[in-house]
Amino acid sequence: MKNLGVIIARKNSRRLKNKNILQISKIKLIEFTIIAAIKSKKFHQIVVSSDDERILNLKKKYESVNFLDRPKFLTKEKVKAIEVVQNIINSKNYENFDNVALMLPSCPFRNSKDIQNAFNIFKKTATVISACKYNFPPELAFVEKKNKYATYFLKKSPYLVGNTCSQFFEKCFRPNGGIYISNIKKLKKIKSFFKGKIKLYKMPIQRSIDIDNRIDYELAKLIYNKKLFS
Repeated sequence: MKNLGVIIARKNSRRLKNKNILQISKIKLIEFTIIAAIKSKKFHQIVVSSDDERILNLKKKYESVNFLDRPKFLTKEKVKAIEVVQNIINSKNYENFDNVALMLPSCPFRNSKDIQNAFNIFKKTATVISACKYNFPPELAFVEKKNKYATYFLKKSPYLVGNTCSQFFEKCFRPNGGIYISNIKKLKKIKSFFKGKIKLYKMPIQRSIDIDNRIDYELAKLIYNKKLFS
């Protein structure tokens, strides 16, 4: 079975400027993911799709990786990750691959062993998504309506019956952006990593940071410098 690794990195980030090339201990954010993918030895080919020349120029450093200049129509802010993946797997250059794994640079502490372990539980009938446990029950969340008044996230909210002890709720997990694995034929058909059967590869919170803003970035640097990501 031939596995294709896909790393996507758009140039402009609305919440954190130049996010994918920010450095943690002199290592660019996207390099953490490239290095993990290479070290995992699970991929027959690794592809980096970007419209950022600073990222594309990394091809001189990582010669085994195929750096693709992303088409302009896929560089807009509202373009979804799955659209970029589909553009790649529908290319003739990658038509002989069986499975694809999407890895986001915003999850830098997903390591090579995480990739290997995720593939160990992968079966072509089900997608594997890396995730970590919510540190607060989503059942207890509020949402704010247009009228600025808050309402319960769930219609049958635990608040209404006074059941707010977290130990009574089921364990819930959130995707962390580390890895999404799918059979390519299946993905072409359903066009989503989130449809059909899903298996979770569970990761600890310290390796699940998903960098989206300045606070996330500063926290990631702290985790790295304190060596808390193991």
